[in-house]
Amino acid sequence: MVTLDSEISRLRLTPLEMTLLFCYTVTMRIGRFCLVLLSLVALLGNSNFFVLQPASAASQLKSEVDDMNSQIQEKRTQVKEVQGLISTYQSRIKAQESQQATLANQILLLDNRVREKELRIQETKSQIDLINLELKALNSSIASQEEKIMSQKSMAADLIRRLRQMDDISTLYVFLSRPTLSSYLDRVEELKRLEGDLTQTLQRVSQEKLELEQTRKNREAKMADLVTQKKTLAEDAFRLDQEKNAKTSLLAETKDKQEEFARALDELRQQREQAADEIATLEKTLKDKLDTIDVALANGETLLLWPVPLRKITVTFHDPTYPFRNLFEHPGIDLRADVGTPIRAAAGGYVAWNKTGKMYGNYVMIIHPGNIATVYGHLSRFGAKPNTYVERGDIIGYTGGMPGMQGAGLSTGPHLHFEVRQDGIPVDPMGFLPEAIQTDMVSQE
Repeated sequence: MVTLDSEISRLRLTPLEMTLLFCYTVTMRIGRFCLVLLSLVALLGNSNFFVLQPASAASQLKSEVDDMNSQIQEKRTQVKEVQGLISTYQSRIKAQESQQATLANQILLLDNRVREKELRIQETKSQIDLINLELKALNSSIASQEEKIMSQKSMAADLIRRLRQMDDISTLYVFLSRPTLSSYLDRVEELKRLEGDLTQTLQRVSQEKLELEQTRKNREAKMADLVTQKKTLAEDAFRLDQEKNAKTSLLAETKDKQEEFARALDELRQQREQAADEIATLEKTLKDKLDTIDVALANGETLLLWPVPLRKITVTFHDPTYPFRNLFEHPGIDLRADVGTPIRAAAGGYVAWNKTGKMYGNYVMIIHPGNIATVYGHLSRFGAKPNTYVERGDIIGYTGGMPGMQGAGLSTGPHLHFEVRQDGIPVDPMGFLPEAIQTDMVSQE
């Protein structure tokens, strides 16, 4: 291996020549080291060392983010305005519900409810747009952070490469620094400082990676919110159809006359009062027969059969969202069913009557043992005759409920109204249908 000492010995230089050569070599090597050291110092001291991307790309990204933030703020303002209008209509609805029950007031109430539901749909759509904008801005931030991490990793690799280049001259540098120990110690300190800067860089990269992961979690939460908003939108659209159908149904049943409206309300009150007495009378008449036909019900094991195939509940017992609630509480549950769906007896019993009224339209009542009766409303046609016995599961009629059609009554759309009466009083059917799922609501009937 050729060394500096061997080369000097081979040349057989004079002392003066050796001195000059030594000075030249020292000058060249020190100059090389200083250039490397100064470049590293300048690199680390430069404020643009950790730049995310070129200045033009950063400016463009900032402009995009500013534009999205402006859109987000505008959409938030729009949402607040819609929410203010919703509050106004809610106040109007509350005031109208306390007024006298007249046809004009009821129509106005339904109109305001329709407008409220339309605004809720608009609010939900605006919320969806807002979330989409926030997700877009979030994606830009994530891309910016990822590019920043890549840039910092590249800079860190470059720093390591430069340090290794300095290590390549360390032996010669030690040789040259023999006359003074302070120069060597200064270099050691400089290397330590560079190592510390590199450590801080790596720590910063690691911290930004953690922030990136947290940002991704936040984006997933935003996605979940978006799914919820879309579900809410479908529910609001369903409620809007209910309100519109309720108005159509009310106008059809009253022929747009106050006298017909008053007569309908009177019929509803009489029907609710007379039903309990009529059921009690029929139960006494049929007691012996009823006790022998359905042992489970007679013994208090009141398990009823679902009257239609789909177990989809669209309106619950005493539902606060029921369009006619200010006229009367919803005394049963509504089950989703298309027009013409067969209706089956929930238990064995006697058909008390097939009637047509303002509230239920065409409806059937069946008397069961154990002081239980079931009511099936909004039928398109009947399937069993009064004062006849039916087995559990027998077809007793067919669903209807389309507003304005014959036998629909006060209906909010095609469905089956199902009631359970205990001692003549309407009770929540959920207690008699153990497999029912109350939360299994649907977005349309």
